[in-house]
Amino acid sequence: MSIGSTGLRASKLGFGTVDFGIAKNRIGPREGGRILSRAYDLGVTYWDTSDDYGSHPHVASALHLLPRQEIVISTKTSERTVEAAKRSLTKSLKELGTDYVDIFLMHYVKPDWIDVSRKVLKGLAEEKEAGRVRALGLSTHSVVVTEEASRFDEVDIIMTIYCKASQATVSNFKDHLPLEDGSIDGMLQAIKLAHAAGKGIIAMKVLGDGAPPLIKNYAASIRSIARLDSVDAMVIGMKSVEEVEKNVKAFASSHHEL
Repeated sequence: MSIGSTGLRASKLGFGTVDFGIAKNRIGPREGGRILSRAYDLGVTYWDTSDDYGSHPHVASALHLLPRQEIVISTKTSERTVEAAKRSLTKSLKELGTDYVDIFLMHYVKPDWIDVSRKVLKGLAEEKEAGRVRALGLSTHSVVVTEEASRFDEVDIIMTIYCKASQATVSNFKDHLPLEDGSIDGMLQAIKLAHAAGKGIIAMKVLGDGAPPLIKNYAASIRSIARLDSVDAMVIGMKSVEEVEKNVKAFASSHHEL
């Protein structure tokens, strides 16, 4: 799949690596690399991480085994100045064992940080020119931020919450879909607006903010987002080969290209 107007192409199903670093029973880099390699074998070529997940070494472990150019990697930073964000990028590249990341995102941008984030992204433009980053953007839980970012030239990619599950399908729905503002229907409209503006849209929290059995219609939730033309990719946290295979199977049932 193409991701917005970036020229990047990757699987619509993405591998979220947060559980590798923060899970109660942590997974070592070698095992994480094995799981990611299996995901690659099954066609999952978009992997998401962050400078605070602790999973950069796991991604690096897999990259030693696979063709780097066939994998799209996104990582993130919560830094709020250009220089600090550049230092975070340098550190991330070293930890990932690569000389570039495909997507570099300002992490968890709230409405009161949108102007600062825009300035940081503007300052990071030279990293694109230098080839250390291929696309820039932000992640957010906010409808307002998604709408605002759709108008920013500095933003290539928006990673935002979107979940098709409802109160009837998720236990304690409001507790497991941490929107900062607005509604899930409002978020869909913001996503459509941003996508129409040429932004790459990556959906997160697609199963709510938690793993099954919170989601009662697990496969249906994945299928519903797989079929959305305004979503270029979705990120699902996975921590085992079994979870990878289950998610790939659920995605395949949407009859949509992986």
